[in-house]
Amino acid sequence: MRSIWTGITSALLVFALATAACAQNGLERFEKELKPQFELKSLTYSNAAPLGSSGFVLNDVVAVIPANAATGDKESTVKIQKVTVDELDFDRLKKDAKEDEAPRFAKVKLEGMTGTDEMFTALQPYGVPNVPFDLALDYRLDPKARTLDVKALEIGMRGLAKIALSLVVDNVSDKTSEVAGAKDDGRLRQASLTVDDTGLLAKLLPAWAKEEGTTPDDMVKTALAGIAAFAAQQQSPDTLKALDAVASFLGDWKSPKGPLVLGLKPDKSAGLADLDKIALPDALTKEFGFTATYPGTKEGAAKAGAK
Repeated sequence: MRSIWTGITSALLVFALATAACAQNGLERFEKELKPQFELKSLTYSNAAPLGSSGFVLNDVVAVIPANAATGDKESTVKIQKVTVDELDFDRLKKDAKEDEAPRFAKVKLEGMTGTDEMFTALQPYGVPNVPFDLALDYRLDPKARTLDVKALEIGMRGLAKIALSLVVDNVSDKTSEVAGAKDDGRLRQASLTVDDTGLLAKLLPAWAKEEGTTPDDMVKTALAGIAAFAAQQQSPDTLKALDAVASFLGDWKSPKGPLVLGLKPDKSAGLADLDKIALPDALTKEFGFTATYPGTKEGAAKAGAK
């Protein structure tokens, strides 16, 4: 009996060691399954390390993109100080995956991204410097529940602004061929948008106004007049409080006093077809669960308009 158990234990040990030897960590999977698919002239990094079974970290990444129509027929370079991938749906991203199946999850962070192509320099004519970008994406798509949960989609321009979005949408397919219909079929359960402006509007608005042949103050006054007209309708105290936050943020465009946080949480999930209700009295909060907060909110700012 002892010899039988010794044989079984040995067999299990050999099997476990063989399985461990065949298993690949996140970095190995990236370099074997994904990296060869990139249509780049070169992709290098100073060092790399695995992060669990489906994650990895890359430092000092340099990607050279061949000249093509999208880059103005010029070779361009993208540099990223640090890439952190906590998890990634390798099975749906590798070469032999089904083309019609979208990746079901990803948790990725790109820190200190700069580049030479138009995407990074487009705002320079408006007086916005080519500062490093920070990007983060954390989402999960459940094919069975048909639910898309975007826990975080963040875009940061260092020293200028940070925008963060989260949302949950029902009736979303994992088939890429059905993505076009998502805007009509999807039902928003909740969403949050945070705009933390630390200098971007102060640079952009004057340049945009000059292009339009007006002044930044006049552009803001026009926006505030629209909010005032909306606030003048039959709105509840909660709706007016939210509109006060938005109006106050716009009024402080030269130097915002903190982030503007917008929220949506419909009583029942809402789709595009429900937008026609927004003009109804107090529908903004009752139908769509709209909220807005801003540290510099001035009571009555919405109805005051451009005064």
